[in-house]
Amino acid sequence: MYAGAALAQAWPSRPLTIISPYSAGGITDILCRIVGDELAKLLGQPVLVENRTGAGGAIAMQAAARAPADGYTLVMGGSAVSTILPALSTVTYDPVKDFEPIAYVAALPIMLVASPSVPATNLKEFVAYAKANSASLNCGHHGVGTGTHLACVQFARLIGRTITDVPYKGAPQVNSDLLANRVQFYFGTLPTEIGYVRAGKLRSYGVASALRVDSAPEIPTLAEQGIAGMNLDTWNALYVPAGTPKAIVARLSAEVQKILVMPDVRKRIEATGSILHPSTAEDLRRMTAEEFEQYRRLATETKIHLD
Repeated sequence: MYAGAALAQAWPSRPLTIISPYSAGGITDILCRIVGDELAKLLGQPVLVENRTGAGGAIAMQAAARAPADGYTLVMGGSAVSTILPALSTVTYDPVKDFEPIAYVAALPIMLVASPSVPATNLKEFVAYAKANSASLNCGHHGVGTGTHLACVQFARLIGRTITDVPYKGAPQVNSDLLANRVQFYFGTLPTEIGYVRAGKLRSYGVASALRVDSAPEIPTLAEQGIAGMNLDTWNALYVPAGTPKAIVARLSAEVQKILVMPDVRKRIEATGSILHPSTAEDLRRMTAEEFEQYRRLATETKIHLD
């Protein structure tokens, strides 16, 4: 206890590192750098971003879990690496026990879109259409075990039907086949899909978020249209290794919360298409545990595993 208190008093005395599970230039990396730049100013120490890619993000999470719990290593976890991946595959880290939450940073809202060949004009009509035509519907996604794949699975389970899901490399390939009606619907990120929707090239049936998105207020949520239980935001959040002194955790959490309400920071984050949901570290702890358990149950019930 005394060693931890002494460490907290001297902290920070050298540069910090934020580990990103993904490559430079992606949204997760951008968020690391936006927060890291401001954190460096507040702490008076450089904050470096280290991109540790591979194994779907597991390499970065494993590295962070094994790092000294001294407040000098953070990791940008999130829905993919903190809930979905450990629920569907064998990894050497526990997303709940091995990390201490610092702050929820931002999320990319997910939107349900469909080919214009689908005759339904709203979500209620689409659900009815999907139930009646499930054998001829295909749901595009980014590969088995990804959030987009699990969205297809959850939707099919929700309406009580079997729907064929079709894997693609990414959003451009899915959208190409949506426009050509080779797949009929898709859960894509709002920033990627909203242009197609506003141009009338794709139909939107709602965002799979708790709240409407400020950048597209005309798009209702699935929940407000009667489809509950499909909050599918792709989120990012900061964690440190479990055992980090409480005083350091509290300081980091407080500083990151300050950063996330800075007008310039909000503007830069929202420019990526992400949305901010201010919340406490305890909110993040609860959300991580609940989503991890939710995906573990889904993996058991559907027998979807990545190993």
